[in-house]
Amino acid sequence: MNTPRPAIGHLRLATLARRLIAGAGVALCLSAAPLFAQMSLNEAVRLSTEIDPNITALRQQVASRTIGVQEARDAYYPSLSLSADSSTTDANGPGLTLTVSQVLFDWGLIQSKIRAASQARVQSVSDLKMTVEGVTLQVAEAFLDVEIAEMKISLTQDYMAYAGRLAKQAEDRARAGLGDNGEVARARLEIARARDQLARLRSDRGITLAQIAFLTGQPVDRVQRPPEIGYAAHYSGTAKILSAVRIAPDYVSARSKADEAEAKVSTAKASRLPTIKLQAQGRQDLNGGRSRTALGISAEMDVNAGSFGGRAVQIAMQDLKAAQSSLLAVERQLTNTAQTALKHLRSLRANEASREQQLVQARRVLDNYEDQFIAGKRELIDVLTTGRDLYDAQVDQVDTYDERKRTEYVAAHDLGVLGTLLLASMRTQ
Repeated sequence: MNTPRPAIGHLRLATLARRLIAGAGVALCLSAAPLFAQMSLNEAVRLSTEIDPNITALRQQVASRTIGVQEARDAYYPSLSLSADSSTTDANGPGLTLTVSQVLFDWGLIQSKIRAASQARVQSVSDLKMTVEGVTLQVAEAFLDVEIAEMKISLTQDYMAYAGRLAKQAEDRARAGLGDNGEVARARLEIARARDQLARLRSDRGITLAQIAFLTGQPVDRVQRPPEIGYAAHYSGTAKILSAVRIAPDYVSARSKADEAEAKVSTAKASRLPTIKLQAQGRQDLNGGRSRTALGISAEMDVNAGSFGGRAVQIAMQDLKAAQSSLLAVERQLTNTAQTALKHLRSLRANEASREQQLVQARRVLDNYEDQFIAGKRELIDVLTTGRDLYDAQVDQVDTYDERKRTEYVAAHDLGVLGTLLLASMRTQ
């Protein structure tokens, strides 16, 4: 029995369809590949905070503290309790007792517990915010490492090309009998030194890119240049610094600890006073007997030795004073850190401007020396030394730029505004 063969047109259509699908898949892969080929800092921060386990744990802690606040508020609602009496010595026999209690007056006990639970939640949110800022700084510093490595790679490549030109000139002079092979060897040694430095810089750049890939969970070939966040422009005055300090996560956390301690003082005081409750109780005998109900008002009071003697209140007052002192210390430390960073940034910017002027003059001197060397009026060692000095000065300028930019990022992190400034810089670019 012969199996019917499909028509040639159908085969061509099927083949064409498979090719289109394959081509679409390749195009999709090619279009998706550049998404992370040159990753931006904001995108890297978003990816890192999504997969960081510490941030995930703190988010769960915030959720737990939120439930804790709701649990404290539940004390305002009626409470139910069910007890079973299996005693056979009672004339009524075993039975079940249901009790419903409603707080009528508690001297602010429940309210103080709600306040304490709310402040504990604020502390968890502040801890989460600072952890996010810490991850943001870690990613930002990795981006800075890549940027600085690439800047130094470019300078080293330029210097290696410059040394190569001198080596060629030295070879031409040696063939013409105007120089010796020692000059050639010296120039080649400088090329080898530059090549070795270039290999180290590229290796450091590759290691940093691997670290960024680990932090983000995405393969990274290139990264965009980390932006200027303008920290000094945003917090140039004392008033602006104080305003930023008052909303910094560390300050908010310290202030919430003081508020929590104050709420615990109120809790300790209210615990010494009787809580008035309205209670309704019903009992049902299990041996077929009658049921009974009762309604009344009761008062409860904690009469343990600490509460009765006021020592619980004294402990809470001491904890409050300690928390208030810690709050003052955090405020002073944050203010001093921000002001010191501003002074350091002004110094670094002045240093950068001064170095740039020096480099302009050094480039002119080097160009003149190279022209004189080509004309046979300057020794190779003079030109190489001048070129090496210029290269070292350029590297020092890059290091100054790195320190200034890194100082801005760290100062913004300390105030808890690094993520905010990065988002603002993205909107302005």
